[in-house]
Amino acid sequence: MFEHLLRRYEPSPQEVLEVLELHQLSLAFRQEQHDREALEAYCEEHDRLAEQHQAEHAAMQDEPNFFALFWKK
Repeated sequence: MFEHLLRRYEPSPQEVLEVLELHQLSLAFRQEQHDREALEAYCEEHDRLAEQHQAEHAAMQDEPNFFALFWKK
């Protein structure tokens, strides 16, 4: 009665190749997406650290230079 539902579907070699190509493409896309997100996170961390260093440098410019007392020119 339901034999037509139990028949196994066997894909053609062309269909198998298409599925494998799509799978490979999706893996490459995910890897590219991951790489871009990692690069963006790295750049944001670098920018944050640069701003912190600039702020620390500006604060150091306002402090007296006690080290200069030991250099007698």
